[in-house]
Amino acid sequence: MNETKADSTKSATPSFYHQAAKASWCAPLLVFLMILFGRNIASRVFVELIAFILFVSGFGLAVAALTGIRKHGKKGILVSSLAGLSINGLMLLIFISNFLAARSHHH
Repeated sequence: MNETKADSTKSATPSFYHQAAKASWCAPLLVFLMILFGRNIASRVFVELIAFILFVSGFGLAVAALTGIRKHGKKGILVSSLAGLSINGLMLLIFISNFLAARSHHH
């Protein structure tokens, strides 16, 4: 059981790709909490702008995490990043379609 120092530090700290995969599905949870508790604190436009930024960030982090599968393997990356990609992609689709509908209704 000779474990080198490099092996123990490598397994002890997750890679950027593992962290990005987890952050990708955590971003929509932050949006949910922000919308739930943020309505009393900030204006609706500000809350929705931050939500949009978090959805785009979560989507980007999911894509970035998927690029690390070749180097770090599927474990801990694939499922989390696909969940983040799906949730954030769906939320962005809803967000953009609502924005375009409101914009066309305004004109």
